[in-house]
Amino acid sequence: MIRVRPSEPTPEEFDEILPTINASRNSVYFVPQNGIFQPDMRVFVTFPYASDPGSINQEFLGAVTRVDKLPGNKQGVAVKLLMPIYVGTKETIR
Repeated sequence: MIRVRPSEPTPEEFDEILPTINASRNSVYFVPQNGIFQPDMRVFVTFPYASDPGSINQEFLGAVTRVDKLPGNKQGVAVKLLMPIYVGTKETIR
């Protein structure tokens, strides 16, 4: 599962929790509920995502690299994970 939301204000706000169709270390492919994704759009992606208490969810800044037209007026969206986002403090690795 992943969580996807905009990294910048958009006319249509969205915050979706979805299954991935395909994933690798630096990219994910999914079919969103809405059809507002465009190439080069920046998004926050939590991957992997779990809502269980104590889950370790890693959030990334991502860029939409491909939008496929799928049957049923759906989109297939490929996102490249650009960099992790750390909230709070993080020790410097020496």
